[in-house]
Amino acid sequence: VITLPPSPPSMKISWMAAIALAVLTVQNTTVPITMRLARTTDAAAPGEEYCVPVLVLISEVMKLISSSFLLAYETNSGVAAMKEVQNSFVNDLPTTLKLGVPAGLYFIMNTCCQLANSYLPAAVYQVTYQGKSLVVALMSVILLGRRLQVFRWMAIAGLAIGVAMVNVSKAPDNMSKSTEGADSLMILGLGYSFTAAICSGSAGVYFEMMIKKQQPKTASGQPGKQPSLWLRNIQLAFFSILIAIPACIASTSFDANDPLRGFDIKVWALGVNNALGGLIVALVVKHADNIMKCFSNATSTVLATVICIPLFGFEPTPLFVLGAFIVLASVLLYGEAIRLGPTFDTIVCAKEDIAVAIPKEIQLESGDVNGKESEIQMGEISTKEAKD
Repeated sequence: VITLPPSPPSMKISWMAAIALAVLTVQNTTVPITMRLARTTDAAAPGEEYCVPVLVLISEVMKLISSSFLLAYETNSGVAAMKEVQNSFVNDLPTTLKLGVPAGLYFIMNTCCQLANSYLPAAVYQVTYQGKSLVVALMSVILLGRRLQVFRWMAIAGLAIGVAMVNVSKAPDNMSKSTEGADSLMILGLGYSFTAAICSGSAGVYFEMMIKKQQPKTASGQPGKQPSLWLRNIQLAFFSILIAIPACIASTSFDANDPLRGFDIKVWALGVNNALGGLIVALVVKHADNIMKCFSNATSTVLATVICIPLFGFEPTPLFVLGAFIVLASVLLYGEAIRLGPTFDTIVCAKEDIAVAIPKEIQLESGDVNGKESEIQMGEISTKEAKD
């Protein structure tokens, strides 16, 4: 059993991370609202609705173009940026191909998010989608080798309970009340929402692992250069576009004569918002991590729910309010905004129970501990070095 010292009540983050998280909060608040507007607008009538894969494709093209400009700015040369992209495909093709996995997951996520908002009130979708934090926690253990404290496992359990309560609350808005067979459609919407949450959480942790993992050493023994964040975004967008093109052609809602059928100002706003969100999330992954995004998600969930009441006529039931409260409390508990005391800082190792004294001066990222016996993975600081 490993017992960590009490963490400070606040988490220190850089000014860049703070700005990225603030913008991400605004973006996360507007996404479910713009999705609900786009999916329930008059232009979304049967036979006139926009093709979801086409919108995802357009968003990825926007992301590709934006990331290319940002990479050129970072390298101070468009030629240097092009060479960096070329080298990633020629000299590091195996690593580049691995990005096809999160790209495919993100494409499925974006598609399911929009379909979910066709059948779910925006506030219900926003709370249900927080289930991705549960996936992030579990995938962090599996892919990043993290060990979670007792309070984090409690937060995971609370998150599952809160999401379940929201799902059975059947809190309606004006659109769902006027739709025939709303109950069965809500079940379909929840299925899309859960699928999106699973894909989002899995892809986010996988992407974080690729961004932050140590690069192989060079021939001189020096650590290899970390790949540019914008280069990773270009690669993700490239694979997403390759996936989106055949998906568009295969979609039953695709009109070859009018690919932009149903695109109005709301749909275009949703496309730009989605493209912007991808860049903001990339910044958060670089300067913070997926856990810190929980703070942004909690705030945006509250804001979106409040806005949905006058905008969509949303009627939160007591069960919805209680479930949403449990979800938000669980997210904040997981992110250490809420502290339960040192008793709940205990970590149960997957290996033999070994009592390890963690030096106080070592501040682990988000309180996570890697299970390796020889070192604590935070910039590869070994326990021996910490004692010195």
